[in-house]
Amino acid sequence: MTRFPLTAVWRVLRALVVAVGALLTVAAASSAVRADVPARIGGGNIVVRRDLSEAERQLAVLKALGAGMCRIPVSEGAYFSPRDKQPHPEACDDLILLAHRYGVTPMILFEFYTRWNGTVGGYEKWKAVGRAFAERFRPESPWLVSNGIRGWGVWLYTAFNEPTWQSNNPQPIPTDQYARALEGLADGVHAAGADLCVSPGGYIEGSLARGKCPYVTAAAPLFNAGKLHSLDIHRYWDVTHIPWQGTRRWSLQSQFDDVKRQAGITADIHFHTTEMNVKRREIPEDEAAHVFLTALWDALGVVGNHGQPVTRFVMPWNLFHLAAKDEHYGLCEGLDPWQPTARGKVLRLVCGLAKGMEFTACRPKGHGEFVLAGNGRTLWVWQNREAWTDRPGHSYAVKDIPAAAQTLEVYRWNSWSGPWRTHDVRGKRTFTVEGLAVGETYMFLAKP
Repeated sequence: MTRFPLTAVWRVLRALVVAVGALLTVAAASSAVRADVPARIGGGNIVVRRDLSEAERQLAVLKALGAGMCRIPVSEGAYFSPRDKQPHPEACDDLILLAHRYGVTPMILFEFYTRWNGTVGGYEKWKAVGRAFAERFRPESPWLVSNGIRGWGVWLYTAFNEPTWQSNNPQPIPTDQYARALEGLADGVHAAGADLCVSPGGYIEGSLARGKCPYVTAAAPLFNAGKLHSLDIHRYWDVTHIPWQGTRRWSLQSQFDDVKRQAGITADIHFHTTEMNVKRREIPEDEAAHVFLTALWDALGVVGNHGQPVTRFVMPWNLFHLAAKDEHYGLCEGLDPWQPTARGKVLRLVCGLAKGMEFTACRPKGHGEFVLAGNGRTLWVWQNREAWTDRPGHSYAVKDIPAAAQTLEVYRWNSWSGPWRTHDVRGKRTFTVEGLAVGETYMFLAKP
């Protein structure tokens, strides 16, 4: 009988425990990705204040949309006190509880700008910040459980919004300090929960387009080591500067791929955007809404190295700004109650159509197609624009229609009061929709 030394047995058992833990972590992360489209929609900023009446109005808008995410920015004085040099997550307690009451999951942005803040601080500072916030607000944390909350909490923690923006950072943040701070934040958060996620704050599209962004390059080893989770690209389409006509150069899929390649990110990371919109500059609101439908699906349908969906969430900027005060980005004409502009109506339309539905196919590269299913319904999305699909035209063949489907509803950007067209598809597995216009995005909904 062969005898194994106890040390060898212990090593095998320890390796098995580590392997099982890794699989559980991957499974937890993978299951977190699975969510219907409204749950992937969000808004910000929801700000920490003594008076939370404005935050409550904003959260009510998200709840009405069915949106599942919000961004909470936390200033340096709140996340790391200058008095005792300690993190104080309890400053966010009331807002976190309010978000839970409205069924909206926050992500936290630790803000830092050289215009207002001091030095970045080292690894230990950021590790302490990450651990303190994650221990208090992670799912199943003792604090949340003590407040009667189970199965809910903050899973994403980010830092350093738009580090290349010179008006906020007239003195550039040193890239080595930036990377070391992110690593500290990641290690602190992961010490509180291995399945929690950390990402850099959003990057401005322009700085990414000019070639290698030094901040993404500095963060690349952390992405490749599995410490950072997703890339946040801010996308503001503009008729002149960030065009959509006849080009996919500025699509979020294209830039996601380019940034990873230029920075040397080989890990199969995720994507999200905390700021996206179609800028209403030199175009009317209706045209901006027309393009916003294309832009929204562009953001929702980003795929990873193997063609799998990797978008965690999309936050249009800004759901809560009045168009009268924010001409380019405001998505509402009234906040209480929420009265959306045409772009806001497009967002509401997509949330309504895709409620309870998850992606089953994402083909943004070349085909410009997405398929979603859920609640007994199937939704096809087609980006019928030059360069967005390999076959722009006036008809689209909807394939693999479920046997139970009776009607196929066709929606355009302005189908706010009902479908543009409805077709009888009983007994049909394929149906070709005619009379489509090149230069817009269509949605086809099969219903039982």
